[in-house]
Amino acid sequence: MFGLFRRSAPRPLSDAIRQAIDKDGVTPAASDSSQLRMVESGGRYSDRKVTYFRVFAPVLAAQQSLDVRKYKDLDQHQGLIVRSGHVEHDGTVILTRPVVVRAAAPAVRTRAGRAVPNLDAPAMDDAAVAASDPTS
Repeated sequence: MFGLFRRSAPRPLSDAIRQAIDKDGVTPAASDSSQLRMVESGGRYSDRKVTYFRVFAPVLAAQQSLDVRKYKDLDQHQGLIVRSGHVEHDGTVILTRPVVVRAAAPAVRTRAGRAVPNLDAPAMDDAAVAASDPTS
């Protein structure tokens, strides 16, 4: 009646969201869009009412023993979110850029502006260096 007793649950992607994701083309090809699910939450964006959504792969959530029922269930598991964004009141789908986690660059130790050898690396004597050098 008023949605008070409606249980929130993941549901298949709407046609508009599926088309927006396909058009954007940055979703990993390994994820079959028919297997993806989404959870929603109402909110405001620039003082307009919108519906926020998160798209995830239920198979990956199940591998981590996570039962996703609500939008907030993915707060602590950002790595499971395939795409996210919001839907405007007129039906326009706005996708948020996917978050790409980069590997941390190895720290270069310096002393007086010069690189210092990594002391955590295994020590190599002259014979080991010569054996590993492909030019000799």
